[in-house]
Amino acid sequence: MRSLRPVAARQIHSASRLSKEEKEKAAMQSEAEVRRKWMVLPYVRGRTSATHRMWINRFLAEKQQQAIQTTAKAESDGSVHPAPPRIILDKKMKDSYIEEYLLFKTEPDVREEYISAHGSVRIGKILEDLDALAGSIAYFHCDDNRSETIPLTIVTASLDRIDLLQPIPTDQDIRMSGHVTWVGNSSMEVSCWVETVPNHDPQSSSSATFGLGTAAAERRVPGEPILAAKFSMVARDPVTNKAAKINTLSLSTEEERRLFRSGAAHRARKLADKQFDLTSTPPTHEEMILVHQLYQEYIQYLDPTFNKPMPADVKWMKDTIQQSLVMCMPQDRNIHGNVFGGYLIRLAYELASATGLLFACSRIHFVALDDISFQKPVHVSDLLNLTSQVVYASGGDSRSFQVKVRADVLDPIKAEQSTTNTFHFTFASDDPVPRIMPRSYDESMRYIDGKRKKERWLSVSEHNTSIFADKISN
Repeated sequence: MRSLRPVAARQIHSASRLSKEEKEKAAMQSEAEVRRKWMVLPYVRGRTSATHRMWINRFLAEKQQQAIQTTAKAESDGSVHPAPPRIILDKKMKDSYIEEYLLFKTEPDVREEYISAHGSVRIGKILEDLDALAGSIAYFHCDDNRSETIPLTIVTASLDRIDLLQPIPTDQDIRMSGHVTWVGNSSMEVSCWVETVPNHDPQSSSSATFGLGTAAAERRVPGEPILAAKFSMVARDPVTNKAAKINTLSLSTEEERRLFRSGAAHRARKLADKQFDLTSTPPTHEEMILVHQLYQEYIQYLDPTFNKPMPADVKWMKDTIQQSLVMCMPQDRNIHGNVFGGYLIRLAYELASATGLLFACSRIHFVALDDISFQKPVHVSDLLNLTSQVVYASGGDSRSFQVKVRADVLDPIKAEQSTTNTFHFTFASDDPVPRIMPRSYDESMRYIDGKRKKERWLSVSEHNTSIFADKISN
């Protein structure tokens, strides 16, 4: 695996001496080198992120080694100069485009890797793949195509939204793709999509199919949309660990300008939402009225003087709690030595799904994942405690509900506990579900937060194409 610059430099240097056939062969080899460099899914299809870690480590280690070799050669030639400053490039959105294929229809072995016990696609593995894909796209955008510069450190700041528009088919080939859609000074938004592959798409002939850059984006044949995701990534200087300026975006089409405006608006909304976070700001007047109404109801079930039994279709929030303990192993670490974020997302999803199944007592479907912030890194050897709870379900004819998963790192020696991540999942059931009832102020705040998550989903018009909309709107 070689960097882009040396390959391109060799081609330019020898172009005048090559025949037409040799030039075409060299161009194909150059494209193959680049495609192998940025491929993701062949390395993350295992149970853990170990192979993905090895892939990205190879890329980063190779660029670092090239920088060292360049410096060593300069020293031997007696021409040592300070390390050149990083060049800020003006890139197009499609320059960071990466696509990969999961050929469930064409290759049964691939389908077997992703199939669940119920015959559907394992959403947790798809979420893990998307996190790896988003990281690759971010590195691709920030790459300056030079061998003498050490790559920036890219970390996932948050997973802003994932919306499932329809179930992932097990009998069709699907494509996972994405590119950068907004950039700031040191942060960027990466948008990813999952869609079916049209039968006439020439790019899906084998599981090794991989698309990269503007050419691949323009060759793409649109399919039926399945899932949409947005990630926020930040870049840091690999030496100082301070925020590092990244490549800018050149907007050349109205669609690109729309995506950029959408990314900027999404970032502004996130900043505004922080001002109304229930951990620091009281609920609104209407929400406080609802909290009091809930209190007036649940006190009747708790106080024996009322002698009022709880209805069969109402369930205490505390009775939905489920937990799991995981010892974090070296095989699950990322390029920074911490636990791979996609692995954490998969663990949280699988616990949330099990919690939802126990709550609904019916078949359930993943609908959305809302606003995951990676507050603290999870280290290898950490004891991770995942706590899952249904925090909102309105009951009646409604078939949707919200599940919150909190990830805490436990230190049994020091008797300490710290929260690293909080996940919010929306599920829909085939049948009506019980109404969730809080019985404390803390639980009431979780209830209000879950209600907000549902209302936010309904307010996003671009997600109304989901087949689950009728279940959520009830």
